[in-house]
Amino acid sequence: MANAMQEWLGDFVRRDVFVKKYRYYASILARLIPVEDRSVPVMAVSTFRSKFYLHVNVDYFMQPTFFQYLPGVLLHEVHHVVLGHLTNPSFREVDQPRLMEIAMEISANEYIREPLPGDPPKWNKYLQFGIGADQSTMERYELLRKAHAEGKIVMMSCCVDTHLAGGVGAIYPTNAREIGGNGHLSRLLSDAIQEANSEGEGNGRLAGRDPGHFLESLPDTDEDERTFLDWKTALDMFIAMQRESRTTYMRPNRRFPSRIGELPGRIHYPSRSKPKHMLVAIDTSGSMSKKELVQIAKQLRSLRDHVEFTVVECDTMIHRVYPFEDRLKDVAGRGGTDLRPVFDDAFLNEHDVDGVIYFTDGEGPYPIDDPGTKTLWVLTKPWDFGCEWGQRAFMRIA
Repeated sequence: MANAMQEWLGDFVRRDVFVKKYRYYASILARLIPVEDRSVPVMAVSTFRSKFYLHVNVDYFMQPTFFQYLPGVLLHEVHHVVLGHLTNPSFREVDQPRLMEIAMEISANEYIREPLPGDPPKWNKYLQFGIGADQSTMERYELLRKAHAEGKIVMMSCCVDTHLAGGVGAIYPTNAREIGGNGHLSRLLSDAIQEANSEGEGNGRLAGRDPGHFLESLPDTDEDERTFLDWKTALDMFIAMQRESRTTYMRPNRRFPSRIGELPGRIHYPSRSKPKHMLVAIDTSGSMSKKELVQIAKQLRSLRDHVEFTVVECDTMIHRVYPFEDRLKDVAGRGGTDLRPVFDDAFLNEHDVDGVIYFTDGEGPYPIDDPGTKTLWVLTKPWDFGCEWGQRAFMRIA
């Protein structure tokens, strides 16, 4: 029965219409383990150890009039996952669990245009408590908590999924070691984003944001959960996070037809400024093997399709700076390692770059203070790298 349910759900998610509209969502759903569970009214998500589970009451969706809600409910459950409702301990450590559940539901329902069953909680139903659009789950919880403390009655309309005392997804008895943490969520998201990007253009937003936003905003993980992203995924995130946007209020908000003129809509446009220009620094010290340098050379050719860049070869000093053409020249250096020269203010100002992508094994001193330049460290060895600023990724050496 479980296999049959898994095939049924997988077949729906793989349908052309759903995948074309929600490519990132479909990729995330493919990484959840479906469980047939009649104890939940409709659907729920949970986490246990390093796994994420999707609990489905198949009987509910077998009713002809309810099958129409399947796309919306799936989007809702993915939102619970990517918003960290299962993995962020701050959502469990609250003194008003019921209010947290309402805040979670409001956030999970935002940005869903597909129909949802019942009367789901949405932010515009809680305006009297200060709830608004684009707020975080924790912001909404604090507003509801303040209203409750003032003696105001906070009612919850019909929910989509099951909520127990421990919060959304508390299906199993859990302790800190059994709950899938941010490291597990980071791996799930990075794999899903990479797969979705490799399969072509799709819906470029996930819960109203760039997909990379969720990886960037994850709280620090425990040391034993720390994980590095695949560097190609990290690069997509790195470039997307730098896109400026402009907002216009020139159109009416179609979500609330009765309030046109009173409640304007918003459209976010990506910046049309000049293409981003990056500095690609290569650690040419003796600790970098020839195999690592060959792999970096291969990656530069594909990197050229994403962004304009200038190559910098550096060991303890900068040896060469040149525009990349078709291949990596015989590198200069091969001495010790010092990652600081590339971030010298005068050097960065001279080249007027939008960011730095640094290929290195991380075995050398780095600037202690953030230089203020967007930086992606692409590490060739999976050991600890103590730099506390910049994004980081791991490049597997074939």
